[in-house]
Amino acid sequence: MADNNVEILGIQEVDNNTIRNNYNMAETFASDPYTDYFYTNAIGFQGGEYGIATISKFEIKESESTELFSAEFKGKELADELKEAYMNNNPDDQATVDALDAVSEKGPIEPRCFQRVLIEKEGKEIAFYNTHLSWEDQSLRKQQMEALIKALDEDSCAYKIIVGDFNADQATEEFDIFTENYSISNGKDGEWLDTFNGEDDSMQVFSVDNVIVSQNITINHVSMIENTLSDHNPMVVELSLN
Repeated sequence: MADNNVEILGIQEVDNNTIRNNYNMAETFASDPYTDYFYTNAIGFQGGEYGIATISKFEIKESESTELFSAEFKGKELADELKEAYMNNNPDDQATVDALDAVSEKGPIEPRCFQRVLIEKEGKEIAFYNTHLSWEDQSLRKQQMEALIKALDEDSCAYKIIVGDFNADQATEEFDIFTENYSISNGKDGEWLDTFNGEDDSMQVFSVDNVIVSQNITINHVSMIENTLSDHNPMVVELSLN
C-alpha cells in the first residue's frame, strides 16, 4: 500500500493472535511509513480475536468503536452458540470443527461493527470510518447501512470518509442509500470495480468494497490492486479536501 502512496487504510478480517495467524496483524501492518493504528475486535476466534483495523500515516487523535446490529438478528441463543464455537475452534481438533459446522448449519450471523478515528491533514480534521458489514442477509445489511449514515450525518467533523467491505453482493443499487448526501468511489460515473476476486454462486455482483466520502471531498482517481493474497482486491482512491 505504501508503494501506492496510501496514507490511511481500513482493513477487515484482521486476526489477533489466533491459531491460523498467531500474531497481531494490525500491529504488523503499522510499520514504516505507517505510524499509528486502531484495532477493534468483532468476535473471539480460535483463542484470539478477529476484527477490523485502521492503519494511518497520521496520528490518530481520537478513536472509537460501535457495534452494529448483527449477531442477535437470529436470536441471542444462536449468537452465543456462534461465539463459543468460534472461540473454541481449532483446525487440528475435529470435535471443535464439527461443533462449528453444526452451529453454521443453523444460519448464524457474525457480529459486525464500525470504527471512527479522527486524523488531521494540512490543518483539516477528517473523520475516517472503517467497517465490515454482514454478508448473510440483505435486509440486515440495509439496517447497518442506515446506522452508518446516521452516524455520518450526526458527526460534527466537516470531512468524512467511510471505507470497508460492505458485502453489497446482490446489486450495485445497494449503495444508492448513500448517494443522496455522500459520494461513492466504486460506482463513480457508473464504473464498478469487482473487488471480490473469489467464487461464490450466491453473489450477484462482486463490487462489494467501497470508499464513500462527504460531498466536500473530491474523488480524483479510483483504482484497484489485483492480488492473490486475499479474496478481495484493495481499492486505492485519491481524494482532495475542498
